[in-house]
Parts: sequence; C-alpha cells; structure tokens
Amino acid sequence: MMKNTLLIVILAMSFHSNAQLADGSTAPDFTLDDIVDSNTYNLYSYLDQGKTCFVEIFAAHCPGCWNYHQAETMKNMYNTYGPNGTDEVMVFALEYDQYNFYDAFIGIGPAWVTAGDWLDGTPYPIFQVEGADRTVFDDYNVNFYPVVYMVCPNKSLKRVSTSLNTQQLYDGISDCSFLSVDEEVLEGKVHLDPNNNLIIENYEDVQSIEITNMQGQLVRSIAEVNAGSISLENLETGVYLFLLNTKNGATVKRFQVN
Repeated sequence: MMKNTLLIVILAMSFHSNAQLADGSTAPDFTLDDIVDSNTYNLYSYLDQGKTCFVEIFAAHCPGCWNYHQAETMKNMYNTYGPNGTDEVMVFALEYDQYNFYDAFIGIGPAWVTAGDWLDGTPYPIFQVEGADRTVFDDYNVNFYPVVYMVCPNKSLKRVSTSLNTQQLYDGISDCSFLSVDEEVLEGKVHLDPNNNLIIENYEDVQSIEITNMQGQLVRSIAEVNAGSISLENLETGVYLFLLNTKNGATVKRFQVN
C-alpha cells in the first residue's frame, strides 16, 4: 500500500513538472475555428497588431474549469479591454476534451461530459479542438487544466494564476511593455490628473519621456523634463505606455488618456 502511494506521489510530481511551458518561451502559433460561428482566428495575427492575448485551456467536464468560467475573469477582460473595449487584448478559449459534441458546450450531458453551458454569455471565441488541430496541446505541453497563458506582442508567454482577478491580470500586462522593467526605479509618484496632465513628483530625477501607443508606435518624445506637470491634451483617447528614463534606470507606466 505504501509503495503504491509513493508511486502515485512520484507520478503526480512528474506530471506537474512537465505541465507547462517555461515563462518567457515563444508561444506556439495556432489557427482555429470558433465553435459558434466557425470564424477563423490566428494567434499571431493579433500579436502582430500589438495586442496581448490570453489563451485559456479548459475541459468541458472539468469542475475547476467551470468555477473559473463562472468567475467571469476572462469575460470581464474581453469586455473591458478587448475589441469592444479599449482594444488592447484578445481572449481565446481552447477546449481539451476529445470527441466532444456541441451538446457538451451548451451543458447537455452527464457530469463526466459537461459541467455547464460554456457558450451562454461568452463574448470571446471558444474552440472545439479536434483532429489534426490537437497538436496545439502538444505545442503548449498541456497536462492539466484549467491553464491560462498571457502572450505578449513579442510572442513570449507567461503562465498566469487562475486566482487573479481581471484587474490584477490587466495590471500584469505591463510585463509585455517594449522594455523589460522588473522594478520601480523612479522615486515618487507618477499619475494623470483629471485634466490629462502627467504629474511627476521628483521630476528632477526624470531625464526624458517616451510615450508609445499599444501598437508599439512612438507618439511623443520629451527630451527634457523641466516641470512636474506635462499636458497630454494633444493625445487621442486611448491607453499608452510611458517610458520614463531616470538617473537610476527606466520604468514604464500605463495610463488611460481620456
């Protein structure tokens, strides 16, 4: 009995040790058809547009997957920051169960087939991945679910916890900035006031500022910072990345300009 228990533990450890791609890996591309309207979606085409993509892999029968689905984290992410929101992100959901029929996606069937209606109220594409397309699961080394990857426009990926809420996930998108910035090196606070003025405390420490849109285009460059308030009234409404070069290094801030 003890030997069998030990074997199960070892297998479980082995299972999880190979259960994900390493953070920073290049995300494998995929092209799949949505189960609802058969529209075709390609991951890299969205990354090439400068969007951050969230790839959720789930199974229709999986209770943990269903609980995550009901938390509506991806739904809120898509509605707020997707094509009908600020248009910064895209969400894809890939269903892992093999040989599922359409009924499994709408909650018809026993518990070992489906946990509920996955399509009702879901605004982002869901893919019934069958046949040759299932190589995507080998590419992503899928051994458990649910699993969610954040894929940056530069095609690098990072696995994100399903315990994070929508705001926490959105805040984490700064990892996809055009520079890799791990620490806050600017002393003091940086924020936008209600009149779209960039307010910088300890502005004397800032040497220059570069403002980039979510497509990676430089929209404004400030070579010298000589005031603690900078007007952004000429910027169009949208989300921007602010690269602040300081005496101690660089930091990136993300702001919504209204």
